[in-house]
Amino acid sequence: MSTAGLHIEARGTGPAIVFTHGFGRASETWAAQVDALAGDHHVVTWDMRGHGKSEVPAGLYAREDALADLGAVVDAAMAESGGPALLVGHSLGGYFSLAYTLGRPETVRGLALLSTGPGFRNPDSMAKYNRGVAVMASAAGLTDNTAHVALHHDSMVIDRLAEITCPTVVICGADDRPVYVNGVRYLADRLASATLVEIEGAAHEPHVDKPDEVTAALRAHEALLAGR
Repeated sequence: MSTAGLHIEARGTGPAIVFTHGFGRASETWAAQVDALAGDHHVVTWDMRGHGKSEVPAGLYAREDALADLGAVVDAAMAESGGPALLVGHSLGGYFSLAYTLGRPETVRGLALLSTGPGFRNPDSMAKYNRGVAVMASAAGLTDNTAHVALHHDSMVIDRLAEITCPTVVICGADDRPVYVNGVRYLADRLASATLVEIEGAAHEPHVDKPDEVTAALRAHEALLAGR
């Protein structure tokens, strides 16, 4: 795994926190949380390929490629902090955080998932979501090969949620679209050790709409992790 071509920023010392943005977004959306947490944590943000300041991929950017990139970022964060990381992910970034944890749970001390769903079992629901990816990609100015990373092809994550046992906080904006609110509640009900936080006055990007409330939820989750 290599970080070549990835835009990565790291600040602070202490326990590692790795932030992964959502589809069509970039790491700068975490600015408020980074500023608040870098004083006593090693905080890392990164841009998926084709997003933000990272290079556009040469070929199709698949889920496995994004997970390899996330793994390289986590490895670098662990080398600096000396321990496993708290993974914070928004929307697609949260889905990747779940998928990554299934493969390398020993590197993850906790999860914070914002506006995140577990994927799909129903093929019609999966196909409907995939059709919407093209619309979202066009609006975000993403190339077709970059947009491929958001397509769902299987039910791997939703089928294996019981394997994820690390403490998790799932966060959603109360004003988000029902598909995302329902996805967050689904995760809260089915993950072994999960806490649900719903934030009034926030939509699909609660960390942008209500940054202080999201930071408070992350601080509370860190306190839980520290007390284990």
